[in-house]
Amino acid sequence: MTDGRRSLIPFWFVGFFAVVLLANGALVYFAVNSWTGLETEQPYSKGLAYNRVLETEKQQAALGWRVVLEFAPDDSGEGAPQAGTVILKAADGDGLPLDGARAEIRFIRPTHEGYDRDLILESRGGGLYQAHVELPLGGVWDIRASLRADGNAHRVTQRIVVR
Repeated sequence: MTDGRRSLIPFWFVGFFAVVLLANGALVYFAVNSWTGLETEQPYSKGLAYNRVLETEKQQAALGWRVVLEFAPDDSGEGAPQAGTVILKAADGDGLPLDGARAEIRFIRPTHEGYDRDLILESRGGGLYQAHVELPLGGVWDIRASLRADGNAHRVTQRIVVR
């Protein structure tokens, strides 16, 4: 190697690290100046609401209720193809049928607004609650069920596909 090339090595070395430092400096600048410091609106209120949800789930688990939610489509060929019967089966912590409760259902269309349906299920005895429903569209629906008895509540959500 000639002496001219050897004399450039320190400059290349310093130049390489200068480019690295400039790139890191630019990244630090954009990171500090683009972050607002706020990740969610009203984080304290939302945190308290989430704590209430967790407390409700603990109370629900302590009840020991077993709730099964089913949707049985009508296969008779008559009426809307999206018609069917929603069935809720409930048992208390001892496995006995849970009668005398108020059972409410909300059908939610997750992809379209304005198609949600609310129903109150009728008690059939033996912890069985049901109602007939005609949905305006086929496809994916979320069913949110709420069962209330003796000041206690149990909620369950299930996603179904209606054809």
